[in-house]
Amino acid sequence: MLRFISLSVLVVLATTSSALADELPSWNNSPVKDAILEYLAAVVNPDSEDFVPTNERVAVFDNDGTFICERPRYPSSLFQISLLKSLAAEGLVDGKEMPFKAWIDYDRKALDKFGWKKSWKIMNNTFAGMPVEAFKDSARVFMNHTLHEKYEVPLIKLYYVPMQELALLLKSHEFQLWVVTGSEQDFMRSYLEDATGVPPEKIIGSWTPAVSTQEGDEIIIVRGTDQVYNGHEAKPGNIETRIGRRPLFVVGNSDNDQPMCRYAVTGKRRGFALWIHHDDPKREYKYDGGTEDMADLVKNNDNAWRMDMSKDWKIVFQDGVQP
Repeated sequence: MLRFISLSVLVVLATTSSALADELPSWNNSPVKDAILEYLAAVVNPDSEDFVPTNERVAVFDNDGTFICERPRYPSSLFQISLLKSLAAEGLVDGKEMPFKAWIDYDRKALDKFGWKKSWKIMNNTFAGMPVEAFKDSARVFMNHTLHEKYEVPLIKLYYVPMQELALLLKSHEFQLWVVTGSEQDFMRSYLEDATGVPPEKIIGSWTPAVSTQEGDEIIIVRGTDQVYNGHEAKPGNIETRIGRRPLFVVGNSDNDQPMCRYAVTGKRRGFALWIHHDDPKREYKYDGGTEDMADLVKNNDNAWRMDMSKDWKIVFQDGVQP
């Protein structure tokens, strides 16, 4: 039976021990691990020039490729395609019509030819009017029962153990922990608390405005239309809108996350940015396309670091997950 190391379990382990022998036990001893520990020690020390009051300690994680395996496709996209297939099977959409056919076949060339943004908007608007709770219930079932094609375990089991440890360590240093992702917000809100301990109100994703309707005396919240994208340069603005504070500790894995990493290390307070670099084809995947801006940030900022999965992590996933 597979064991899932969630944040709640880690909290129990931490609180039942007088002290952690190693604050990041799944990380190899390395300069990046030392940098994380030195930074956290400095910002919580009242005698340090880098001290940060607890109310200003905000940490932000990206999700896909940062907190969870994102290959070969984003879980959020996989879910929405699965939901679209169900609607087509029920005759509620024409699965042979574009762009639905291209989504169902996941034909990237056809989607690009049709127009990626246009095709995404049409698919997203297909879910308009669906009760938000029904959407989230379907997403939760999907994450718990859909097997990853390489690891053959439910997708929810592919959260990185070292990142769960880092999240717990930040919380033990009285950081607020938020997840800021381009993935669909209601999808993320459906299961992330079970997987990592991050509650729905601490998730900022690409969101579709909700609409309230009334059935008898009951208010029903349904999905609206026209999704608000949360990626690239939109992330810092949405962080300000939703959190109201500049994050100090930000973790991402691609240029999609570079703006919010840059946001963390260019404020008045000492910030910390961490780039999760995927260079481990044996245990996970190897890819670095779309990371040029992130590499440049690390090169030119002493408070930005690259974490190489192959060198810096002892393990990647929970026990029992094997490639």
